[in-house]
Formats: sequence, C-alpha cells, structure tokens
Amino acid sequence: MPIETLHVTGRTRRPLRNKLSPLWWLMNDAEPWPPDWYLPHRLPLLRLLSWYLRNPLQNFGNYVLGVCDRNFTVRGTAPVMMVMWDDAVPPRTGWKWSVISLGVLRLPFISYSGRVLFYAGWQPNGFFGFKLNLKDSRVQLW
Repeated sequence: MPIETLHVTGRTRRPLRNKLSPLWWLMNDAEPWPPDWYLPHRLPLLRLLSWYLRNPLQNFGNYVLGVCDRNFTVRGTAPVMMVMWDDAVPPRTGWKWSVISLGVLRLPFISYSGRVLFYAGWQPNGFFGFKLNLKDSRVQLW
C-alpha cells in the first residue's frame, strides 16, 4: 500500500483563553451553522439545536485535544487526507493509518472500514476523536 506525506499549512492558532473555556469547547467554530443538506425541512432553531447535539465538543476535538489550528506534517496510507476507506469512490474495506508530526509530538490515527466503521486518534486534518458504528445494521439505536 503506498505511503504519502503531506505538509498542512496556513492554519491560524486559536487563543489560549478560548481553549481554557469549557463553554467554548461545546461550540463549532468550523461550522457554526448547519449546512443546507442537514435537516432542511425542520424549523431553523430545531436545526441549529440538532446540529450542536449531533456532534458535541467540536471545538474541543478540533482545537483543545486536536491540532486543527496548527501547521504539521502528516504521513500515512495514500490518499493520506482520506479518513476511512468507506469514503472512497467506490468504497473499500480495510485498515487505514496516519501519523501527524508536530515538533517532537507524534499523533497516531487508525481507522477500519468493513461491517464495522471504526476510527480513533488524530485524523489527518488534526481533529481528535473516535467512532464506532455498525454499517448496514438493521438495528437502530435511536
């Protein structure tokens, strides 16, 4: 499997006062308003509330634990910026990995696409998170 290295630049640092604020952790600086495709037929206030409940702690994952406001080098399976093989066209199955180099820090990421969708660590864009979903499951959790 080919390995790719990419330098991520042009990032703007977030102020430390924001990173220390638990209320700011719950916000979403990258996408403060729901995109058009997200629940388009709901009332605007319900769309907004649902948007923030859908992915809580976005600023925390992006800028407190994550490094989305830092320039870094990422190395991993090509294409390195793709998070999961399930995102490929056509979708594929298998493991995918990357490592962010930020000074002396090495921030790992691993994902798996198959009957289970899984990832953990620092995504190639710098977001820290984890996910575990059953794919094509007839069981609905909510």
